[in-house]
Amino acid sequence: MGQTRVFSLILVLIIFGTFITGVNVTHVLGCEENSHEDCSLKTSCYQQENFAEWRASNDQSYLYIRADNYYNLGLLEGKYLAFQIAWFKLIIILQAQQLGLPYEFAYQYAAEYLEFIPEHYIIEMQGMADAIETVPISLHGVDYEVSIDFLDILVQNTFWDFYYGKMLPILSGFPQPPLIAGLCTAVGSFTSRTPMLAQNMDLTFMMVPTTAWVFTKLGNKHIFTFRMGAMLGLGGINKRGIAISVNLVEVLNVGSNGVPLSIRYRTALETAKTAYAAKNIITSSDNTLGWNYIIRDNRRIYTVETIPNANDIKLLRRGKFTFDANVYENVLFKSFMLYPSKYLQRYDKVSELCQILSQDNNLDKKDLFSIISYYDGTNANILRPFETYDAWEVGTAGSFMIDSQNNIYFWNLSPNLDYGYIRL
Repeated sequence: MGQTRVFSLILVLIIFGTFITGVNVTHVLGCEENSHEDCSLKTSCYQQENFAEWRASNDQSYLYIRADNYYNLGLLEGKYLAFQIAWFKLIIILQAQQLGLPYEFAYQYAAEYLEFIPEHYIIEMQGMADAIETVPISLHGVDYEVSIDFLDILVQNTFWDFYYGKMLPILSGFPQPPLIAGLCTAVGSFTSRTPMLAQNMDLTFMMVPTTAWVFTKLGNKHIFTFRMGAMLGLGGINKRGIAISVNLVEVLNVGSNGVPLSIRYRTALETAKTAYAAKNIITSSDNTLGWNYIIRDNRRIYTVETIPNANDIKLLRRGKFTFDANVYENVLFKSFMLYPSKYLQRYDKVSELCQILSQDNNLDKKDLFSIISYYDGTNANILRPFETYDAWEVGTAGSFMIDSQNNIYFWNLSPNLDYGYIRL
């Protein structure tokens, strides 16, 4: 899969133009209807229906899922995200071939994280695997039949951890083929009474068909997350207004074995009632890679910079703003960056725009939208629309913003005036 080969835009449109269909699955399994047991943790609990369908808001698609337990949630995720999951596996296979490795090497890495994943998420992952047998994919004139099992689901949920946390540090200093990248920009504002947060999620173009916005309801756990393949969560929002960004950073030091990134985010969004609690959940395990993130609720914003053996946590004061752009502000952390100057133009542009737009002491949602949609055709771009559609081109794969009223705006691909809108 050479750098000059081009992915067809049609493949992206397959994802974002998915037919809106639904499924009802009625379950009367084992629990009494009025039982006080936590049915979300069981595969034998009663609820009238499980349901999933692709929906759209202003032509921005997302997957809606309602489920009565984690296994059924996984079944529906697997059924409706089968193409995204299979595509992700195929990309990992092809990337491994470029590195001279068998795909099975990923199993070895992924298995190191299994003991850190809570049982109910393992049940959900098994549900995904059980829903998929094989998925046909055609790429560059080659037809593939991609099979999926539990180990494939595990690999995808630990991908960023072993790829950014282990492989990139190990490969640094050696000649490399083009590598998969996850480069993002996030801006948080506390200049009004209630904090706001916006983020662009930028990915290598070949990863775009793995992505989807997913709205899940499991009991009282309502979350809206940006997904890649089988990942249980990355950046997203819950019904309490907690929003979390994600900005990966390539670092020199090898990550620890711990709770995978997707599991930290999913746990925080499902269980945390405050930004403080979400921050504690995400930082409670040894760090598996380097990344930055912003956590927002209705009262406060935290900014966190992370390297594999340390966190730098700050509480943003009212009247201030903050931003991430794959660069550390912590001076010590900067020394661990693989590419300390690679993203500085974008980082400096975000800083400049925040300063200019906050001269009235207010950085509102229009300002945040202006920042994440900034484009000047240089390396300072914050919005990065795909232009060449080369497999290795990095561009904006999805975006979201939550305002001071907990309104959620989201986009597939680049942010524009045709935003999707949702309330949880």
